[in-house]
Amino acid sequence: MFKFTHLIFAAAAAAFLLAGQASAAPAIADNDVDACNGSNHYGVGHSCAFAQSQGNCTACQTNSCGVLICVPN
Repeated sequence: MFKFTHLIFAAAAAAFLLAGQASAAPAIADNDVDACNGSNHYGVGHSCAFAQSQGNCTACQTNSCGVLICVPN
């Protein structure tokens, strides 16, 4: 019985860890500015995407105001 409880505990711990990793997956950005800024630290020329980009190939570029944004190639 003792080994069975260890097996159940190990299975529960593994499921918890896998669920935590799945929720840490990167999410697509909401807009063109967030796609190139924030925690990803992209620069000019990096590939990017955002929710409204509709799957078009896009890259980070600096706009006329000096803000790094995601624009269609």
